[in-house]
Amino acid sequence: MNRQWQQYLQSLGAVLSGDDDRIEHFGQPTKEEMAITTGDVMIPITHTAYIHASGKDAKSFLQGQLTNDIGLIDLQHSQLSGYCNPKGRLLALFRISQHDDGYRLHLPDCLVEKTLKRLNMFVLMAKVKLEASSPETVRTGVAGQRAVEKLSAHFNTLPGAENGVTEENMVTILSHPGRQPRFELIANRDVMQKLWQKLSPDFTPVGSGSWQRLDIDAGQPQVVAETVEMFIPQMLNLHVIDGVSFKKGCYPGQEVVARLHYRGKLKRHMRIVQFRAAHCPAAGTAIYPLDSEGEPQSVGNIVRAESISADECRALCVIANDFAIDNGLCLQRDRKTVLTLHDLPYDFPTAS
Repeated sequence: MNRQWQQYLQSLGAVLSGDDDRIEHFGQPTKEEMAITTGDVMIPITHTAYIHASGKDAKSFLQGQLTNDIGLIDLQHSQLSGYCNPKGRLLALFRISQHDDGYRLHLPDCLVEKTLKRLNMFVLMAKVKLEASSPETVRTGVAGQRAVEKLSAHFNTLPGAENGVTEENMVTILSHPGRQPRFELIANRDVMQKLWQKLSPDFTPVGSGSWQRLDIDAGQPQVVAETVEMFIPQMLNLHVIDGVSFKKGCYPGQEVVARLHYRGKLKRHMRIVQFRAAHCPAAGTAIYPLDSEGEPQSVGNIVRAESISADECRALCVIANDFAIDNGLCLQRDRKTVLTLHDLPYDFPTAS
């Protein structure tokens, strides 16, 4: 996280985690937890960056590397798109937006360097330039039932639908899927500090993990360092949430992804779970059957998890389709952390 941005937020009462400099809360965690579900909140989105792709061949280069149809992106629409290895396993998952100077591939900052290095291996003679975003670029999320009304007091135009994009006054606004309206604001640090001051009277500031929580509630996956090459796109429901195209041309892993879609049977897919725990498990943590004889075998993995209270977590996890959910799920082999299933906010097809 940008150091000056961090210091500014701390001056407003932000409390940082000792582990990763993540903003835990703004001094009133109980009140803030309530605001996430009943009020309108603003969230410093930390540990997220983007790779900038520019040049004459940027579009065709990305089209030949990623799972979705880059041709469907324009200045008003973003999209999810995966980056796979030749075996169809996801190396990264982006939200991609188009701008006058090229494309921005938004992803966790822990993957920027590694992903940038791999993409550059395939540039060859293409006229495309790939580079990491400036550390001066920062992000704020806003969410709530009255978020549109309140943001409209500061912007002439907001994205009109999920995955929409607008730009105004040096601020990029991305609308995200969710159970309530939510937007990601991206700008240079000094612009964002002024905007934060303007929004403060109307929005309750909450910890950065709240954005993760809203992503989980929306059934939106993420690939991080711990889960690189763990999942294929369909396991993360990308075929349901418009993160993969089966009509475009070739890309790394396309044969595996297409074969599963047209001829195969999806054996695992992503679901929402909740459980009691003082600390949330890391992405990639194995999930086990609650009732089993002998040494239990893993039936899934955590995709992302976030605290929703002092002793409860909510998570996205990939679970085997043929596992009898009624038999129960747990995190550890000792069967102490029992998982409860929650409904996804979108319909999942019975066949892949």
